[in-house]
Amino acid sequence: MGPRCEYEVLGFAEKARLAVKAPLRWRSQARPCVFDKQSGVRLQLTEEEHAALAPLVARMSNENTPFEVSIAFDLMAEALYKRRLGYCFEWDRLASRTATEWDTWLRERLRPLRWGVPNAVAITAL
Repeated sequence: MGPRCEYEVLGFAEKARLAVKAPLRWRSQARPCVFDKQSGVRLQLTEEEHAALAPLVARMSNENTPFEVSIAFDLMAEALYKRRLGYCFEWDRLASRTATEWDTWLRERLRPLRWGVPNAVAITAL
C-alpha cells in the first residue's frame, strides 16, 4: 500500500496551456497541489501552505520516497484538509516545525513503526 496523498507540481505543458488560455493572470493560477487518492480531492496550495510543506517536499522523490516521509506528508495533507474545513489546530502545530524539527521527528518518532514496535508504543509516537 502506497501513500495516500501526492504532491503535484504543474509541468511545462500545463503552464504553457495556462499562458495561452489566460496570458495576463496565468502565473497566479499556477500553484502546486496536494491530491488525495482516496477521496479524489485536489487542494491547491497557498504560498503559506507551500512554505510549510517545503521541508517534506524536499525529501520526496518520484520512485523511492522514504516510508517515514510518506507518513509525515500524509499527516500534513490530512491536517491541511481539516484546516480547510475549519479545524486549524493540527495544521498550526505541524506547520510551525522547521526542517531540523522534522528531521528529529522522523528519526525518533516514526522509526519504531518500521521495525514492528507494538501498537501502544506506535500510537503514542504519532
